[in-house]
Amino acid sequence: MNITSIEICNKETEELIATEGAAFLTEKVSRLKEKNEEFIYIESAEYEAHKIDAIVFEYDEMFNVYSALFGLRLKKMYSAAMQNFFKENLTDLLGSSSAIFEANEGIWEINIALNAIKGFTGEETIEEANALIVDFVDQLVAAITAE
Repeated sequence: MNITSIEICNKETEELIATEGAAFLTEKVSRLKEKNEEFIYIESAEYEAHKIDAIVFEYDEMFNVYSALFGLRLKKMYSAAMQNFFKENLTDLLGSSSAIFEANEGIWEINIALNAIKGFTGEETIEEANALIVDFVDQLVAAITAE
C-alpha cells in the first residue's frame, strides 16, 4: 500500500512530534506500548477504495489493548449490521470496538482493538497492523453491504 503520510503525535496535545517515511512501517506495533504518550497517524490515497479516511494507531493503557481509530464512509443505516459484524468477528474484550455516527460529516468514527481481531499477536509491524485493519474493514463492508 502506498502510504502518503505518517505522523507521530502526542496523545494528550495532538502536537506533531515527527513525520516519518515508509521505512517506519517496519517498526513493531509494540512501539506504541513503549511510547504510550504517542499515537501514529497514517494517510493513504488507497484508503478511499476501502471507505477509510485515515487510520490512527495507539496503545490504550486503560483497556491494555492496541487500538485502530478511523473514519468509515458508510451510511448510518448499516448501524445494526455493523454491530452484529463486530460481535461475530471480534473477540469479546472490554473496549474491543465502538462505532459512533458523526452526522455532520456523514462518517462513522470507529475504534477497534487490534487485540480483538483473530490472528493479532502484538508482534506485528505497523505495516502488518495496517494491513490487518484494512482487511478487517474490507470484510465488514462486504458482509454488511451484501445484506
